[in-house]
Amino acid sequence: MESWMIGGIVGGVIGGLVAGVAVLAKGLSGPPPKCPDCGESLPKMRKPANKRQMLWGGWTCPKCGCEVDRKGKKIESDDD
Repeated sequence: MESWMIGGIVGGVIGGLVAGVAVLAKGLSGPPPKCPDCGESLPKMRKPANKRQMLWGGWTCPKCGCEVDRKGKKIESDDD
């Protein structure tokens, strides 16, 4: 393999790792979202309760059971 290809591959892998760490650090460093119904802080590390939360993010409030999307808005519909 040519040296420029190896450099490109190594640079791409390292760049991807740095970007991934930066995104993870930003997501965990902000204030935790709050439930729009009861005001309870939602956990930073979430456990998806359904397929929608697994694919698109979001929480279920541990206090009142309100379903919240990844932007902190209440989800009204019940369809997955």
